[in-house]
Amino acid sequence: MPENMLANILLPYIEKHKIGRIFVAVSGGIDSVVLLDCVMQIPELLVSAIHVNHHLHPLADEHELFCLALSKSYQIEVHCESVEVSSRGSMEARAREARYEVFSRYLSAGDVLLLAHHSDDQVETLLLKLFRGGRVFGLEGMPGSRALGEGLLFRPFLGVSRADIKKYAIKHELLWCEDPSNLAVGADRNYIRHEVVPLIYSRFPSAKDVLIAGLGRDMTARSQLAASLGEILEEVRYTSDSLNLERLQVMSQDVLVMILTRWLEELFLPQPTGKMLLELANRIVTRNRIDMSSNFLEFREFKGVMYVLRPIPEWGFISRSLVDFEVPGGAVYSEPMLGCGLKTLANCKVAFRTGGEKIRIGRNRAIKNLLQENRVPFWIRNRVPLIYVGDEIVAIAAIPGWMVQMQVADGWGVEEEEKGFLISLSLEDRVDANY
Repeated sequence: MPENMLANILLPYIEKHKIGRIFVAVSGGIDSVVLLDCVMQIPELLVSAIHVNHHLHPLADEHELFCLALSKSYQIEVHCESVEVSSRGSMEARAREARYEVFSRYLSAGDVLLLAHHSDDQVETLLLKLFRGGRVFGLEGMPGSRALGEGLLFRPFLGVSRADIKKYAIKHELLWCEDPSNLAVGADRNYIRHEVVPLIYSRFPSAKDVLIAGLGRDMTARSQLAASLGEILEEVRYTSDSLNLERLQVMSQDVLVMILTRWLEELFLPQPTGKMLLELANRIVTRNRIDMSSNFLEFREFKGVMYVLRPIPEWGFISRSLVDFEVPGGAVYSEPMLGCGLKTLANCKVAFRTGGEKIRIGRNRAIKNLLQENRVPFWIRNRVPLIYVGDEIVAIAAIPGWMVQMQVADGWGVEEEEKGFLISLSLEDRVDANY
C-alpha cells in the first residue's frame, strides 16, 4: 500500500465536501488501526476517534482500553460509547444498527466519519447480499460514501486489500487487537470469509478482480438511475416515513423494489431482505393488504397510505392512577395547558380499551367510532389511554405522533382562560420524530 495512498484519496474528498472535522471509527482491529495511523500521517487535519463497545465478546472491555491508549498515543480525542445490542433477530444486524446510531449522533454538517472497510470486505458484502437475495438489480456492495446523520460516511480503503493492510501494519510495527468472534463461522459473513471465498479463489484466482469490476459497473448504472428514482420518490411520498399507495400501485414490481430501497436508505433504516421487499412490492401491485414485519421494521397500510414503523411490544390490560408512566414502546404523560384539556386530574385513572366503551360528547358516542373518525390507525386503537373518574370515561388521550387530538367529555373541559391538563400517549413507532 503506497504510503501516500490515503492522502491522495482523502484530501480531494475533504476539499470537495468542505470537511471540517474527521472522525475515525476505531474498533481496535488491524483495519481501523491502520486507517487511523494513515490519517495521522496527513498534517493539519482535525481528527477524533470513536469506539463503540458492543460487549459481545469477553475481550470487549480490553479492546476499549486499547483504543483509549491508542488515541492517547496520537494525542487525539476518543469518544467511547457502550451500547446494548438487542437479542432479537440477527446479532450482526442489531450490532451494526446500534453502532451507526452512535456514529450519527456525533456527526454535524461538515463532518465525516471514516470506516476501514477494504476490498475483501466489499467482496464478502457483495456475496452476502447476493446469497440473501438482492434488493436492486446487479451486484450490490457497500457505498464508498453516503450521508450519515448530519454529516458524511466515507470508506477510503475500498480499493485496498486485507493483505496490503497487514503488510502496512507489520512494516510500521503497529499493534492491534484480535476479535475472537471473527474466527467463528456461525455468522454468515464469517462463513463466507473463511469457507466460501477461499474455495472460490482456489478455483477462479481472478474472481476478486472480476467481482469488483462488475460491482463498479453496476454501481455506475445505479447512480444514473438514482436521480430519476429520487424524482419518483418525491411524487409518491405522503410524509417522510409513509408513501401514497395509489401512486405506487401503477408501478412495476421491479421499479417498486428500487423505490422502496431508496426510501429506506433515505430514512437511514436497516434494509429488509430482498425476499421481503419483493413480497411487499407484490402486495402493493396486487392491492393485497399490507401488514408485514421483520425483527426491526413494520410495514402497515391505513387509509391509502403505507407506513414504515418501528415495532413496539404488545401490552396487556393496564389500569392505574393518572401519573406519568411508561408503557412498552412509549409513555403516558400529562402537562398543564391554558384553555384546553381536562379540568382536573383528581381521582382520575387510566385504562385501555377492551371493547364497547362510550364517552359523552354531545351524546353518548362509541369510542370505537370516535377513533375511526379521528383517523387513529387500527393497530394502535387498543393502546389509546382512556381517562376515568369512577366508572365514567372523561377523556381520550391525544397521540401526538399520529396527529390525534385529545377528546374531553361534556362537563369535564375548561373555559378559554382556565388551566386544563393535556394527557398524551407518546409512542416510539414513527420513524420520523416530527410525527
